[in-house]
Amino acid sequence: MNAMYPGTFDPLTLGHEEIINRAAKLFDNLLVAVAVNSSKPTMFNIQDRLRLVEIVSSRYPNVTFSSYEGLTIDFANTNNINVIVRGARNSTDFNYESQISQMNNTMDSALESIFFIATDPFKSITSSLVRQVIDLNGDYSKFISKDVANHLVKING
Repeated sequence: MNAMYPGTFDPLTLGHEEIINRAAKLFDNLLVAVAVNSSKPTMFNIQDRLRLVEIVSSRYPNVTFSSYEGLTIDFANTNNINVIVRGARNSTDFNYESQISQMNNTMDSALESIFFIATDPFKSITSSLVRQVIDLNGDYSKFISKDVANHLVKING
């Protein structure tokens, strides 16, 4: 079975990595899909976000990555995806992700969504908070993997 884990991954956090690790164990193939979302400003450009995902994806033989624009369900159908994987840290995340899942299912009833509930060490990590720490020149090393941190140092100089 083929699954897709979509997101902006701006930047890729330990929470994202946890979802990739868990999903890679369950599905034959996992496509990490980096969204190009023109309505959502990002700190890192698409090439840098793809590179961060590539760094993590290379650890798994069944994980690939790509960028996409447009509807997630269209990209899923183009790539023979059966399941959309999403993470939820709390009830607010779950409610938001449930709404998206219902919309996707209304547009394509064959596409399923599966939610991974974040484990305790990762429940407080959000990309937006990590971006704030980066913006304020704080130590963000506890929220991202060493490999990702090394690449961010190269990007930010």
